[in-house]
Amino acid sequence: MERFAHYMYVLECGDGSYYTGYTTDVDARVAAHAAGRGARYTRAHGPVRLLASARFYSKARAMRAEALFKRLSREAKEALLAAAAAEPLECVLERFLPGFGGEDAVEFVCRRLSQEADPSYRAFMAPLVPTVDAGRLVGVRTPAVRAIAKEAACRDDAPTFLRALPHRLFEENQVHAFMLGRMSDYDAALPLYERFLPHVDNWATCDQLPVRVLAADPSRTLERVSWWLASGRCYTTRFGIGVLMRLFLDERFEPRFLQMVADARMPEAPVRPEAESDAYYVDMMRAWYFAEALAKQRETALPYLEARGEAALLDEWTRRRAIQKAVESRRIAPDLKDHLRTCR
Repeated sequence: MERFAHYMYVLECGDGSYYTGYTTDVDARVAAHAAGRGARYTRAHGPVRLLASARFYSKARAMRAEALFKRLSREAKEALLAAAAAEPLECVLERFLPGFGGEDAVEFVCRRLSQEADPSYRAFMAPLVPTVDAGRLVGVRTPAVRAIAKEAACRDDAPTFLRALPHRLFEENQVHAFMLGRMSDYDAALPLYERFLPHVDNWATCDQLPVRVLAADPSRTLERVSWWLASGRCYTTRFGIGVLMRLFLDERFEPRFLQMVADARMPEAPVRPEAESDAYYVDMMRAWYFAEALAKQRETALPYLEARGEAALLDEWTRRRAIQKAVESRRIAPDLKDHLRTCR
């Protein structure tokens, strides 16, 4: 797919010097150089002709190749270009370019995503994650993303991918989330969660980010949840609510958690949040939390859905959405559903 076409290219200028650059479209870029719309160097040293190009799956890999190639002596560059007459330049660079080496974790993930890309699934997903630009969607089904994450997590250079933030593609973020979910060392995982959360930009990645490792130290996790809820960032707040819902509604439950979620709103949230807005995605998670709390902690959670008007414990929009979710849930007893209908 074009989303995985990244090139390092080498031009020979009119005076015999070399120019090395990065592009996603070699033909268009060479034409721009030839027309004087390329780099300042080629405008001053034209005309130009393409000597070779190397194709990679990630921008980071292509730009690293460019940077390392530029450091070489003229003689070393000529040797690599001569070798590229017999095989693709990217293969030559992997074997002979000092400091470059074989495929790294970022390149591996992008290559695997390209192999699993399904245009029909991309079209299906696009309206489901409206906060993600369609150009950042590849269309890889979740089981395949999980498999890629498992493969990437087993690599010795897995941290290379986890450090490569921000990711360009939606599916790269999904791989990142599932890689974090495979971690078992709390002390190693928590800083990586903290680093990743500001880059989460949609409900799917947020809600699929596993929380199992965070259960290893509930006290420290609760400290971080308080910070996440007060962060003012949509998906960090949503994730914090999700952690309370998934890890702290059973034996770890405390009544104060209900008020923490009731207070966890986006700054200046409107009475009726607009669909697909940050306030909407936070308030929908708050409603989901209270519906789940009603199923597991009925007596403590019910007042939040019953109280209205001046005695209200929740904003009206979230209260009504929570009631709707509870009434639709199979986990809520029929008698309680009947009671909730009278609370609308």
